Formats: sequence, C-alpha cells, structure tokens
Amino acid sequence: MNRFSLIWASWVVKYRFAILLITALLVALAPLSFNRLYHDNSNESYFVENDPNLVSFNKLVDRFGDPEYLILGIEAREQDEDVFNVETIQMVHALTEFLEDHRHVTQVRSLSKYQYTHDDNGMMATDDLFEYVEDLAEEPELLADAREIMAGEKLALDLLLTSDFKHTQVMARTTYRPGENAHNVELTQELRNFVDAQGYRDQGFNIHMSGMPVIGERFETLTQTDMAWINPTMGIIMVVILFIIFRSFFAMSIPLVVILMTMLLVTSIQGWLKFPFTAVNSALIPTVIILSIGTCVHVLVEFFQFRYSGKTPKEAAQGTVNDLFYAVLFTCVTTALGFIALSVTELKPVREFALLAAISPLIIFSLAMSTLPAILSFVPWVPRSQKNRITADKSQTVETILTREQGAKETPMLWLTHHIPFFTLKHRRWIAAVGALITLFSLYSVSHIRVDANVVNYFKKDSWINKDLFYFNDNFKGISNLEVIVDTGEEGGIKDPVILQRVDALQSWFTSFKETGKPTSVVDFYKQINQSLNEDNTDFYRLPSSREMAAQFLLVYESTGPDEDLTDLLFEDRYMRIRIPIVNMDETATTHLINDFTEGLGRNFADLDLELTGNLIMNNAQNRYVNNGMFRSFGIAIITIGVCFIFLFRSFKYGIIALAPSIVPVLLTGGLVSYAGIAMDLGTMIVGAMTIGIAVDDAIHLMSRYLLMRRRGFNVYEAIQFAMNSSGRAVVLTSIILVTGFSVMLLGSFVSYIYVGLFSAMIMVMALIGDIIVMPALLFLVDGDEKTFESAMDSRDLSVKKTVLEKKSQKSQRKLAAE
Repeated sequence: MNRFSLIWASWVVKYRFAILLITALLVALAPLSFNRLYHDNSNESYFVENDPNLVSFNKLVDRFGDPEYLILGIEAREQDEDVFNVETIQMVHALTEFLEDHRHVTQVRSLSKYQYTHDDNGMMATDDLFEYVEDLAEEPELLADAREIMAGEKLALDLLLTSDFKHTQVMARTTYRPGENAHNVELTQELRNFVDAQGYRDQGFNIHMSGMPVIGERFETLTQTDMAWINPTMGIIMVVILFIIFRSFFAMSIPLVVILMTMLLVTSIQGWLKFPFTAVNSALIPTVIILSIGTCVHVLVEFFQFRYSGKTPKEAAQGTVNDLFYAVLFTCVTTALGFIALSVTELKPVREFALLAAISPLIIFSLAMSTLPAILSFVPWVPRSQKNRITADKSQTVETILTREQGAKETPMLWLTHHIPFFTLKHRRWIAAVGALITLFSLYSVSHIRVDANVVNYFKKDSWINKDLFYFNDNFKGISNLEVIVDTGEEGGIKDPVILQRVDALQSWFTSFKETGKPTSVVDFYKQINQSLNEDNTDFYRLPSSREMAAQFLLVYESTGPDEDLTDLLFEDRYMRIRIPIVNMDETATTHLINDFTEGLGRNFADLDLELTGNLIMNNAQNRYVNNGMFRSFGIAIITIGVCFIFLFRSFKYGIIALAPSIVPVLLTGGLVSYAGIAMDLGTMIVGAMTIGIAVDDAIHLMSRYLLMRRRGFNVYEAIQFAMNSSGRAVVLTSIILVTGFSVMLLGSFVSYIYVGLFSAMIMVMALIGDIIVMPALLFLVDGDEKTFESAMDSRDLSVKKTVLEKKSQKSQRKLAAE
C-alpha cells in the first residue's frame, strides 16, 4: 500500500501540467449539463415510483382533480359584531375576485359567492347569498338576511364559517402540477402583494394565510433567502479563519478553488442524472464547503511542514501526497459511506442527495491528491508568519522535535498540542471512565429519540406562517384533510341508499374523534336537497330512500344552475370522496390517530371499500420513512465505517479505538436533544449522516500518524506526541473552521436549519474532544506500560524544569540589560 502511495505521489509531480490541464478541461465542460437542472419541492417528489401512498394520492388527483387549496382566514374586527358587515364582505369579495381571476386558481369558495339551496314557493332554487355585494352599503338589511340564512346552512357552518360568525374562510383550489412549485410561489406572493396594496391590515383586518401552496412558497423562498447569504457568509468566515491561520492570501484561496471546482463537477453530475434541486440537496453546498476546507487544511499544513524542514516545492508536494494519501482516501471514503447510508430511506430526494453527497468527497479526494499538490508544487514561498514554527522532520526523534519547538515562538496552538499528551497520560483512567459513562448514557438515550416532521416545527414560533397555522388549527380544525375515497363497486353506486347510509354512519364515526373537523361529501348535499324539496323542513334533512330518488335529487340540483358542480366529490357515479379536516399535531400523535382510523374502519366498516389518502397521509408517510431511514442508515454507516477502520489500521483494536470517539458524539447529541424535548426531522437525519462521516476524518488522521510512528519504533507517548504535533494541529484547526461554519446556520430562517447548525457544531466540538483527549487516553491504557509512563513523566519533569530555568535566565538577562 505504501508503495502505491509513493508511486501516485511521484506520478502527480511528474505529470502536474497534464493534471492541471485535465482539471481545467473538466471544469470548463461542467456547465454543459446545467440546462437539465430544475427545481422540485413538491410533496410528490419525496416518494419513489410505485410507492403505495403516492399511488393512492395519484388516484385522488385523477378522479377528483386538483387536491390542494390556498386558504385565507378572516376574523371579525374588534369593533364589529361578526364578519357580516359591509367592509368585511366587500374585502372578502375583492379577495375572491382576485383569486378567481388568477391563472393558478381553478375554483374559489367564499362567503361573498356562496350559493344556498332552498325552497322557493314550492320549487327548489339555488341562489347567491349576496347577489350584488356593491349594494350592501345602501341596503344593510341584506346583511341581516345573510346572517339568518347562514345560521341554517349546515354545508357552510364550521367549514366556510364558524358557528359564532367571528371567522370565515376563502378557499382557493389551486392548479396541481406534479414536480413543480413555481406556480405556488407566484400565487402566494402575488396574493400577499395584493393584500398589502389594498391596505386591509391598516383597516384593522387580521388576514391569515395557509394551505399547501403557501407552505410550499415559504419553504422555497426562505430556503433561497437563507442560501443566498448563509453559504457565502459561511465561506467568508472560514476563509478569514484560514487567512488568520496561515497569514497567506494564497493559502486562503486554495480551499475556495477546490470548493468551486467540486460544486461545478457535482452540479454537472446532478444535471446528467436529471436530479432536481430540492430543499434536501440544498445541503450539498455547506457540505462541500466544510469537507473541502477540512481536507485542504490537512494538505496545506502537511505541505508547509515539509517546506519548513527545507524541502523544495516539488519534494514537499510529493511528500504530502505520499504521507496523506491513505488518510485522505479513507476519510473521504468513510464520509461517502456516511452519506450513501442515507439511500436506504424510501424518500426519493434523500436518495438523490445521498448519491450526490457521496460523490462529493470522492471528487474532493481526487482534487486534493492530484490537482491541489500539482498547484502547490509550483509554490516557492511559505507564509512569513509561519517560518519560525519549527515542526517535525520525519527522521527526527520526539526529544529533538520538542527541543526545537521550545525554541519556536509559542502560540496557543503549540501550547495545546504540546501539553495534551501529558494531560491525557496523567489522567488516562479518569478520562476513560468518564468516556465509558458517556458512551453508556448515549446508547441508552438513543431509544428516547423521537422523529417529528410536522411542518409547524420547521418555522420559528414568532413567524407569521406558524401563527397562521395555529389560527386555522383553533378555528377550522387545521389545514390538512384526510381524504377518504369510497369505491361503491359499481357504476351508479353513489345512488345506492344502503351505501349512502353506511357512508353517513362513517362520517358520524369520524366526528367522534376530537382531532377531526366536520366531514364533507355528497351525502351532505343529498340531505340538503331533500330538505329544500320539502319546504326547508329540517325533519327532511335526511338521505334519499331509493336509487331513483337519489338520481332525481342530483338532476334537480343541477337544473337549479349552481356555479359549481359536484365533480370534486363524485367520479363516474361509482367513487365518492369524503374530506375530513384534521387538526395539526405532532407526527407521533398523527400516526396514532391514523392507526386508530385504520383499525376502527376495519372493525366497523369492513363492508365498505375505503382508501385513505391526501396530504395528511403523505406527510405522515414521509415522517415514517424518515424515522425508519434514520436508524437504519445510522446503523449501516457505523458498521461500514467500522469495517473500513479495521481494514485501514489492519487491527480490530485500533479500529474500535478510533471509531468510538467519533460515533459517541453523534449518539450523545441525539440523546441530549431528545431529553430537551427536540424532535428529529429530515434535516437532523442528514446531519447524522454528514457529521458521522466528517467526525471520523480527524480520528483517521491522528490514528494513522500514531501507528506510523509506532512502526518506526517510537513508544506510545512519543508516537502520540508526534501525532499531536503534526496531524493534531490540522485537526484542531479544521474543527475550529467546521464549528464556526456550522454556527452561521444558527442565523437561518428555518428551525430545522438552525438545529442542523447547532447539532453539527455540538458534534464537531465533542468529536474533537474525543479525538484529542479520549482516544490518546485509550491508547495509553491499551498500548502503554509503566516503564514508558515513568520515562514520559521524567522527560516531562525535565522539560518543565528546563523551561522554568530558561525563563528565569531570560528574565535575569533582561534585568541586567535594563540596568
């Protein structure tokens, strides 16, 4: 293996011109596939083809048309008795007209265009509640009439209008376009602009907005807004840190070049694969930034160490590739495995992200071990501020290294890496004991992790979208509907009195749950028509008693000329649709409710052919897939990365020692947030895969350098000291960069995005502690002996005494010079 890395390093330096030319050519050709890229944040895009939930949802769309609604909630002003006043109805009418004229709206239901069916001198009639809204100011008695009419409208109460008349809804049925979200963005933003332009809120009106189109717009708009400034800010902060570390514009710019080349190549592959841009794979950008900078720091530190020791640029570049080849290879491979483990989930965008994210570190490896050293081989200078930082030549002993470093200018980094090995040696048993307790707690706490992809959790509590979601929850039983498709089994089955009676019983059964709102189906229209045909006598608010009567009811209703038909409730005289509002709940409660529905339907309505679908079922399925996928992907990632560790270090012992400090921080973070009452979601699922791959990188570098020095005959303390003075510095620097970069995400608009940054930063900090504190302590316990420890203690005491004497001597010399 070492021979191959040496050959590769020689090949990179020898053919450096060709490597740079090929890289430039690939980057130049990358944009050729960009015309295949598109955005897709639709609900359906999360499901793989032939998923049973997607199949059911597609049946709903095919049979009953557009399934999504944009909803406006309007509440009575403080000075108004209810919504039945001139200004409110005129505003509702203006909003209704705006939506009816909009290119992305197919149907609007509102109070200003409501039609009621009633008896008119022995004839059934369907009339407008307000024939001319413009006349209301001059004829206020029309409002009193409307209030009286709506008091008996069972089709509208608790659906379009609350029973106290304090709240009303405008429901706009929107164009359904699978795989698209741009029309939802346009509709929502244009509606908000219209509301602002009319100054309704200045008039004292509280207008609430929600529904799947609004949520889709918020996701896309906020995602683009965050990505537009968070990613550049993250990059700028990291670059500034790089400049502070190396004091070199060249060293600062190298990671930027690698980031840009990686993003171009990954995006090109995304285009050729025809993968859309989604809210999930938007995480690719920070992932590439973090991975690229982390890898580049290791390469730069190693290259400059060779340069400080007197090597030429070509020799330093070759030595860097030779020393880091397998460490970088396995860090990138393990990171790729952490991502590819996500592909076990049944969510399509996550699978696509898993593949692209797994490709990214492999591209970074190729660039870091070919293009980057080829560039560095032409660099004749070293950062001026680093020239006094003497570091280890590979042929030197640890004593020589430490002696030379004591002569160098001490910095916090030098102090840290110099003192950590002795600290871990002295407290190795306590460190190991604390580490074991934390590990046990982490394993226990994993069982308490809960997954909740509820849309409410994605937005900040003080955001208007979140407040409006709760408004609809409190007044109209939420915005999500459970859609129940009833297959009567025959054409004309929707007129069968027996089936209608069973569907009526089914609707009554659904209302027995406190989480459900008022169901709506053709059954309610049958009852209303029957009452209208019998002089509005409420005793006749019941279903037809024969097929003929049912057919006649529908025919008479159609002859009255209503503005809207019943096509969104009926299909081919065979299928019926029941729409049941469900309050917004966390996904655990929603799952329990759906399970109760399923069990109850099987027990009480087995004679009916029923199919549950709708956005509620789709969202719940997503949550279930996230839940199952998170634990499976994490388990697969641990096993595969563990195997890689054992193969890399050629030892089960060292593989486990390196793996534990990297895995435990992920488990511990999950446990801590679960005890804090924070639920996992799709974003945190990706964090787990991302951080487990990144966290093991530092362990690989430190363990690789430790074993290298052990093979050269160094004892445990010397090998750990050398690993800390070489790779340890890069590990600390990359951790500082990673934590800083992730912390920028705390300023995001999405709660989930904020948690991604918080959890990632926590994991990186704990992984750093595990790598530079816990792992050396374990190595001292496993590989050390008393003789080595005594020698290290004596050497340390001698070094400390020497340092004290030198400082006293320097102080005396300064005092004499002053005199």
